Amino acid sequence: MKKYTYKVTGEYKDWLEIKKENIILHEGSLIGLISYVRGRLELRLNYGTDKYYISEIKKTGDIIITTPLEIDDLNEDYLYVPLILTSEEYGELIEISYIDRELLDNIQKATMNDIKNILLNNFRKEFGVTGSNLEFKELLDNAITFSEYDEEITNAIQQMSNDEAVILQMPNDTLERVTMHIDILSSMYEWNSIICSGNKFYFQIVDDYVVRI
Repeated sequence: MKKYTYKVTGEYKDWLEIKKENIILHEGSLIGLISYVRGRLELRLNYGTDKYYISEIKKTGDIIITTPLEIDDLNEDYLYVPLILTSEEYGELIEISYIDRELLDNIQKATMNDIKNILLNNFRKEFGVTGSNLEFKELLDNAITFSEYDEEITNAIQQMSNDEAVILQMPNDTLERVTMHIDILSSMYEWNSIICSGNKFYFQIVDDYVVRI
């Protein structure tokens, strides 16, 4: 599993670099990195740019995950990369952050609706879709076929709920990649977002974590 690394520098130990392998997720001030605003725990990253972008910190089981802001809060240049951290990785981040530890008790649970927003963001980013009030449900409703297991995946998707999400590490078994063929926005998209392992199906959230369908 790929790990996050944190490097603190600066005369006052207030400059932070966050990386996952060679991908820079943050290279900037530690001040205000984590804050409690409008009833939510927020993470402020710049993804190596000169602008800062906010996501919300949530949890599911022992996993910490960042979720995108609600659609109404977004604009077309909003950057977001989902971070999924183990409790150890999150603990390391908290130790170097300037934050009142009591605020960490306010972390909310991630729901399946949060995960659907992440998957929708993944789709938008992969295909460069902007300027549309697209919802994840529309992607599912407009999936005309799957490359394999058409009936089984369709039935599994119909039973998805919006309860608390269960995020898992990528299964170690033999994996099959399934393509969704989506007819939407006057275009046909082939989205390789589904993993089959045994008789179970998952949406891939990031390279090493999935959510059960």
